Amino acid sequence: MAYSGHIEKRSGSSYMIVVDLGRVKGKRKRIYRSVKGNKKVAGQELCRLLYELEHGRYVEPSRLTVGDYLGRWLQDYGNGSLEDSTYESYERIIRKHMTPAFGDVLLTDLKPLQLQEYETQKRKDGLSRRTVQYHHAVLHEALRHAVEWQLLASNPADAVKAPKSSQPEIRVPDLSALQNILDADTMDHILILTALFTGMRRGEILGLRWSDINWENGMISVVQQVQDIRGKGIVFKDKPKGARRNITAPRFLIAMLKKHKAEQNEIRLMHGADYQDNNLVFPRVDGSPERPSNLSHRFKNLVDSLGLSGMRFHDCRHVHATLLLGMDIAAGKVQERLGHKSIKLTIDTYSHVTPNMQEEIAEKLDTLFERLVNPDKSKTR
Repeated sequence: MAYSGHIEKRSGSSYMIVVDLGRVKGKRKRIYRSVKGNKKVAGQELCRLLYELEHGRYVEPSRLTVGDYLGRWLQDYGNGSLEDSTYESYERIIRKHMTPAFGDVLLTDLKPLQLQEYETQKRKDGLSRRTVQYHHAVLHEALRHAVEWQLLASNPADAVKAPKSSQPEIRVPDLSALQNILDADTMDHILILTALFTGMRRGEILGLRWSDINWENGMISVVQQVQDIRGKGIVFKDKPKGARRNITAPRFLIAMLKKHKAEQNEIRLMHGADYQDNNLVFPRVDGSPERPSNLSHRFKNLVDSLGLSGMRFHDCRHVHATLLLGMDIAAGKVQERLGHKSIKLTIDTYSHVTPNMQEEIAEKLDTLFERLVNPDKSKTR
């Protein structure tokens, strides 16, 4: 059935949308929707209503549940506006947490107290403050659109206080413990070195290509990353222009990467036509991109075997930042190297690095670098 509608100007900056549903039991039925904003906004809302009606997706606001709304919001808004990884994260939170908690509640009956109880319960269930803050942000954004789409008069999440931010605990092992990691016999030896001495993120390292390395000046360009997207598998994602950066790598790391490239070429020849040449620095044996979770599992097994249980692969990035700040490198330079959006984030995250750490770090780095540059010589000492 084809539906028709029109826009009527009201007082001030508002319009009335009128959609004709035809005759129901002999009586003409219409949908009336008030929209604040200009005529363009009202026209967009009219188009959305007509689309829902023509595709059988329109639901009377009084009968729409929170679960149904969140699902449709994610489908209609998320598909065109969110990155794949963000969409997957939102979908998981809605499916695993929000829908079971209050998905059957009518959208128009949702109250701030229910949302506050939800967030309080999630903290009791063991979720971190930061995770619950993320839940709050997702829900607030979804309900904000419900207000814009005239499904709610106000946003109930406005009256809910999210958990206060807490400084994340940065776990940095002693440098002597790092020597045990570097001496360990592992297939990820060069990869771990790259993480420790560049501060690159897991996805950035797995997405690193040989063409991103400038051998002459030792510069590594961070321009793409690997993501594991539900339903899509491993995908390559270009870094946003503002998030791309260049990292000068230590000379010993560049030398090791050259040796790693020669070894990889031999593996490529062994596989022949079966090798998937993605030009990756750290692919799987057959050249295909590595799954990020697999790397994390291998790293966990490694540190557990060395008595460093609790250290995550991401902590290699924290180690790198701690070393730089401990050597009195300016926070602004560290921010650029890590790819932080603001210097405040860098300073707040690594506030544990104090001036009295500098001499200790400098002394231990001498030993650490000696082991890396001259491994055979250092073992004989």
